[in-house]
Amino acid sequence: MNEKVRKDIIAVLKAVIVSLEKKDVLSLREISNKIIHSASIFQDEYSISTAVIVFALSKIIQRENLIDVRITTLLQKATHHLQKYQLNKYSNDMKKLINRISKSDSKLDLYIQHVMDEAHVKKASKIYEHGISLGQTAQILGISQWELMRYIGHTKIPESIIEKVSVRSRLKYIDELFGLN
Repeated sequence: MNEKVRKDIIAVLKAVIVSLEKKDVLSLREISNKIIHSASIFQDEYSISTAVIVFALSKIIQRENLIDVRITTLLQKATHHLQKYQLNKYSNDMKKLINRISKSDSKLDLYIQHVMDEAHVKKASKIYEHGISLGQTAQILGISQWELMRYIGHTKIPESIIEKVSVRSRLKYIDELFGLN
């Protein structure tokens, strides 16, 4: 496991435990967005499973305002095992968490699909940001241009891509284009 990923996941799990104890839905959503972003960058099993769990927990607490105590205990164990570099135990804890969540919420498959779609679209936006056309980027990653445009519209990517051209340069171009010089 990448050390940055490990540290990010530890921080996320600690924040999730605090947010669950406070029943802070907004904080869970923010944490979920952060870890989905990491999952889209690193695309490793650990980031993705953590993103799915956090997203699912945010949805459960949003609807029910209640989380099974065993889930919090498993989160604490997973954090401890990851801090001690015990990846096998950490992975087992994450599997148990996913099983526990799926027993308490039948929509887990939808959450997994949502996280994967979000990660895909975020990755596509990064490719687009590097100058690949919107159509090519959507085609490469197998998403629709509409999905990509909807996401990019909420970012500052279009502003960063637009070339800054002075008014004087624009007027000169128009003069040359129409032969006014």
